[in-house]
Amino acid sequence: MRYDRMLFGMKISDANSLAKSILECDYLTTLMLQSNLIDDDLLRMLMMGLIKNSQITNLDLSHNKITNHGVRLLSKLLGARNVLTNLNLADNQIHTEGGRYLGRALRGNDSLLSVNLRLNRLNDDGGRAFLEGLQGNRAIAHINLSANSLGSMTVSALIPILVDSLSCLHSLDLSCNSLIDEDLNNIAQSLKNNKVSMTGR
Repeated sequence: MRYDRMLFGMKISDANSLAKSILECDYLTTLMLQSNLIDDDLLRMLMMGLIKNSQITNLDLSHNKITNHGVRLLSKLLGARNVLTNLNLADNQIHTEGGRYLGRALRGNDSLLSVNLRLNRLNDDGGRAFLEGLQGNRAIAHINLSANSLGSMTVSALIPILVDSLSCLHSLDLSCNSLIDEDLNNIAQSLKNNKVSMTGR
């Protein structure tokens, strides 16, 4: 069989059909679309179904080609009336602005419990912006920010969450980032009276 890269991944017709199906399905609660070469244009088509759906609680878009523009679209799913509880955007092409979009969207969100941004390109400023949006959040329990080139600015935004006695955060993965000893010491001090289970390297 001859290898043809064009045979792989989601096509425009696929995205159109899926968006229509999402609109018509009343029982779909989990949608897993990892490794489908979904980019911002395909995501825009999928959003026609997702934005009007009120049943999907688990959305997995990991290992695709979603950028900041796609995250801006997805942030519309994180409004106060949304029911999404788990969002997986691991291994995409999300940079600083994407972290900022997500942070802004989550300020008024009380349904999302878990978010996975592993293996993106948030950088320190994007990590800071994302976590600043989570300060005061009373829903998020699990966050994965591993392998995003995060540093001291991100840790500074994280500390208020860790010391917040009303925070629901239970697990946090900061492994494979650019944290220095001072950052780790600051986190350790914040965790003394906290219940967060943390991974960091």
